[in-house]
Amino acid sequence: MRNPATELDAIVEELGRLGGVDEVSGLADEALLQTTGALERLCRRLSALQVAVAAEVDHRSRHELGTEGLAATKGCRSSTELLERVTLASSETVSKRLKVGRNTRTRCSLLGERLPAQFAHVAEALAAEDLGLDSACTIIRGLSSIAPVVDAASLQTAEFELVAAATGTAPESPFPCTADDTKIQTEVWKVRLDQDGRLPVEERALRMRSFNLGRERDGLVPVHGALIPDVAAKFTALVNAYMSPRTAPAFLNEEERAAHDLERDPRTRDQQRHDIFAGIVDTAARSAETPSLGGAAPVVMVSVRQSDLDASEGADLEGNHGVGHIDGLESPVSMRVVKLYTCNGGIQRVVFDDAGRIIELGSPERCFTPQQRKAIALRDGECSVPGCHIPAAWSEIHHVDPAENGGPTHTDNGLLLCWFHHRTLDKSGWQFRMIDGAPWVKAPPWLDTSQKWRPTTRSRTRQLDAVDTIPILVGDRQ
Repeated sequence: MRNPATELDAIVEELGRLGGVDEVSGLADEALLQTTGALERLCRRLSALQVAVAAEVDHRSRHELGTEGLAATKGCRSSTELLERVTLASSETVSKRLKVGRNTRTRCSLLGERLPAQFAHVAEALAAEDLGLDSACTIIRGLSSIAPVVDAASLQTAEFELVAAATGTAPESPFPCTADDTKIQTEVWKVRLDQDGRLPVEERALRMRSFNLGRERDGLVPVHGALIPDVAAKFTALVNAYMSPRTAPAFLNEEERAAHDLERDPRTRDQQRHDIFAGIVDTAARSAETPSLGGAAPVVMVSVRQSDLDASEGADLEGNHGVGHIDGLESPVSMRVVKLYTCNGGIQRVVFDDAGRIIELGSPERCFTPQQRKAIALRDGECSVPGCHIPAAWSEIHHVDPAENGGPTHTDNGLLLCWFHHRTLDKSGWQFRMIDGAPWVKAPPWLDTSQKWRPTTRSRTRQLDAVDTIPILVGDRQ
């Protein structure tokens, strides 16, 4: 068995022979391309080790081990969270390694017999450093999606041919395919193996339905998905009713309806559909049948500094008078948006002192009141364990000084923890304390050897305050 440490030493040694970063600009064209290829081969070797390590961490954190699993003993809810913390890689990167690792790892039967990997050809090509991580993940994801409706022999044939094409060992592929070409070929194999008729159309549609919100970019949140036909028909009928030339937009009041030119709506058709969807969401949120969230009705919370709110009073909103933050969005919003929310939903003032302590909202009750929960949510923003992004609405409030020991039910003694971290706090190694009414955290030794107490600056408003304290040096432009 190869020693991973030895493999890593060999990689470092080979990187040293390739030269430093400063030498790249001096390479001739041919040497530059040779170096690029050599680095990619090293990356494939490293990727194979990363996949194997991720699969082993996942195996030692498997569900049946319960609280004795590796991830659980380190205070993490899953192998994905543990790997993210150790590697600092994105969830997408970690998920890709785990996807490939789980399907290329040898298995054991109920009798203890060793079985080949689910995708043995991919595993062999990865071990031989002939197949990259992107191509391997493409093949596994593509064939896994049709595995429930395709026989095992056909899947193995498709896997063999795709690996051969990706590595350049197929007779018709004298050169290895790129990851994008492998994706195209995988889609072709999916169509060939899962032809129309293998599953009823309705069942396939039900299996592939989806609705997702992407990451905010340039002030917009992209929407992706696929609706089953009858749902699309209902939405289309509703949209057509609102987009009829004789129907004024639902958000207009009576005076605006009378003055609105129904035949010349300045909005595009796509903009109208967006506004109709917004009206549907608002209607659903106001419905009495809407379920509660975090023990209360769904509420969009906007945080803004009092000084910014005061400065914007009576001012031109096109000017720069500070920003606010909507819970769940990464980018700040203008005071125009803040004023819309304060006008429509009202204001609850939560005052912080310079240390970040919440004042004016203390309560002696045993259970945290809805007002206290909202205040703590504004202060903490999300689960107080660094790196855990479970939102405040899904989190629970933890008494830092236990209530059974006389700890008060007060904002100075409560912080947000998600369900998992709340229940594993006693063994995960995370420690919390309150200093002047603001929460501080100390990470477990395996994650932070310095063992320092650090403030948990989680809310967007407090993060902005922290950034404002960083000095910025401005020099003359040449």
